[in-house]
Amino acid sequence: MQSLKGILTADKDIRKATKPVGLHSYKYSRGRVLIIADSREWRGAAVMAAYAANNAIAALRTVSGFVTVAAPKGLFQALSDLSPVFVLKELTGNESDYVKTIEGIRHDAIVMGPGIQKLQMALLERLVRAEERAGKPIIIDAGVIGLVSKKKSIITRNMILTPHDGEFKTLTGIELEGRDTADRIGAARNFSNKHGCTLVLKGHETIITDGTRLKVNIAKSPALATMGTGDVLAGIIASYAAQHNDLFESAVAGVRAHSLAGDILSKEKGVHILATDIIGALPRVLKKFDRISR
Repeated sequence: MQSLKGILTADKDIRKATKPVGLHSYKYSRGRVLIIADSREWRGAAVMAAYAANNAIAALRTVSGFVTVAAPKGLFQALSDLSPVFVLKELTGNESDYVKTIEGIRHDAIVMGPGIQKLQMALLERLVRAEERAGKPIIIDAGVIGLVSKKKSIITRNMILTPHDGEFKTLTGIELEGRDTADRIGAARNFSNKHGCTLVLKGHETIITDGTRLKVNIAKSPALATMGTGDVLAGIIASYAAQHNDLFESAVAGVRAHSLAGDILSKEKGVHILATDIIGALPRVLKKFDRISR
């Protein structure tokens, strides 16, 4: 296995991506994140809402000042029951209506993935192109990774993809389970180089690369290996990307912060944690990186 010296994540990676909070800042000046929470099936509404809520609250905990969840009306009650701290915007009508609604929501980064199962390819393409024209970061996670795998030409330079090994196999056909770190690094770098995106290949050893730059984060325990934690990670990364103009550095900072929260929780709770526990631990992780500017 190749030496990891010099490429392991460190606290300085969080400092690099942490924007000072102005003494006179207001909610719109502290990074605005938009989460798309859509599905054409309602049977899993509560679960989908939970994933989207985890994403939204994680972004707020990572200092974003304003988070919007765009969803069909059928998800509103479940989302409202979970938390009152983010704004809800209704998605209705046809594809053009969806795109117009989303373009009209003030945001600096967008997340597509948590809870989404049936997003249509034509709609995804229109959303991606609209965000690309606006120069806004797109974080692709969960169900949308599977959709992207069917048409990889949709991948853009302003995109961060966050697959685990199984989703990476869907994207590439490459089986990484049981492979060593060097193999995972090589596969991640090749994918990023080929498609011009930033990749976060999740696992015990998480690989972050834009094809040129590379970082590896090694978890200290399996505490984060539970449902919903990936949605929290996507929200954290989105918050950094909304405030910092380097997607690779934003992704590295997000992974590092997420992992440090897992370290704290594993000492307190062992492997008995929930995704919401990670959100609750973020202030303890990130407080030391706070900077207030005048």
